[in-house]
Amino acid sequence: MAYVHQPPQKNKRHYKKPIFIVFGIASLAIAIFAVWSLFKARDVAAPKTVPAQSQAIETDIKEISGKYLFSGTVVPARAVENQARRSDGTIDYNQPFSKLSTFNPDQYHEWVVDMECPVTDANIPYRQQVENTIFNCRPEFLEPMSKYFTIMNLANNHVYDRGKDKFSQMQTYIQDANIQYVGNQDPAVTKDVCEVMAVTVDIKKDDDSLERGELPMAFCAWHYFEREPQDGEFDVIREYASVMPVIGLMQVGQEYQATADDRQERVGRSIIDSGAEFVIGNSPHWVQNSDVYKDKLIFYSTGNFIFDQLDAETNRGASVEAAMTIQYDDNVGKWLAFGNECKQHYDSCLQKAKEQNLSKVNPAFIFDLVASTTGYQELTQKAPEGVQAAVEQRANWQQTLEQLQNR
Repeated sequence: MAYVHQPPQKNKRHYKKPIFIVFGIASLAIAIFAVWSLFKARDVAAPKTVPAQSQAIETDIKEISGKYLFSGTVVPARAVENQARRSDGTIDYNQPFSKLSTFNPDQYHEWVVDMECPVTDANIPYRQQVENTIFNCRPEFLEPMSKYFTIMNLANNHVYDRGKDKFSQMQTYIQDANIQYVGNQDPAVTKDVCEVMAVTVDIKKDDDSLERGELPMAFCAWHYFEREPQDGEFDVIREYASVMPVIGLMQVGQEYQATADDRQERVGRSIIDSGAEFVIGNSPHWVQNSDVYKDKLIFYSTGNFIFDQLDAETNRGASVEAAMTIQYDDNVGKWLAFGNECKQHYDSCLQKAKEQNLSKVNPAFIFDLVASTTGYQELTQKAPEGVQAAVEQRANWQQTLEQLQNR
């Protein structure tokens, strides 16, 4: 190649041959480059296939966390619906939820409520609902509810008010509103007792930046307001608890009582014994006491959250905050990899976790309590300090927190 840069000689035959050689080498180089570029382009267009799990696992993550709120009875029917009715007879379906901003809802990754009302397209007059204590909630309420509430507990004594045959329609309405749900009025319907949820979490990286993800967790719910538990009805939770964290929900206890009864204690402790991380209860329409059993929280009754009852006890509620943290590892990464697939009811997430031989993750929880006010002609909102103090006292909350911290 150096010869090309020499001055040309008088006899052209002495430099014509080297020129051809140069052009040949250059052409070969161009061809080689073209072939290399072609293969490089193919690599960019069609990268090597990497399993979805491997893509989801990152090494620069240090922990995942989430903050969840568990509130009480929600019934957008009867007087709640009536108060949302405009002068022209139409209903403002946003009105019952118009003060929920006082809870700063953006801080919560999930908001769980007890939907104690069947959802059908029937129009039941206000007076008929009052006189018969039979509720009906219009499906149009679900869209504004979905802006706040992400998980509904349906294990209560009113979801069959429009007939047991209407329950599947209610499930469809809730699913279509992109709200996850669990539970049935009949605890013997074991397929509805537990459901794997895609629970939203923050993924915290080494540089402290955050990304959103979804972690599969199970919620299990039982309704025992109308009868005692039967043998074997808590067995279903064990299959889930052996694989993943489980949150226990229960609807049990006599109405309008300040302290949990023996049945509430037995049911709550049985759920913990079966593997739940903690238990949140409801049914009495009053806030009740809390308990620590085997180092785990049992909150016996959160009371009313959106309802139209009249007396002072029914017009205040307790929402339990649960702040969760989990240290990240490859196993957690695998759980996160298919969390998005657990949003449909009756899905196969539990089976998928078993097939992948995933190990159970170990969350840590820190709890807090948020009081609320509600009632007839009262829009639900965060309670003032005086009500907050009274609710904490009723729940023996400071004593419970001390027990949780000391164990």
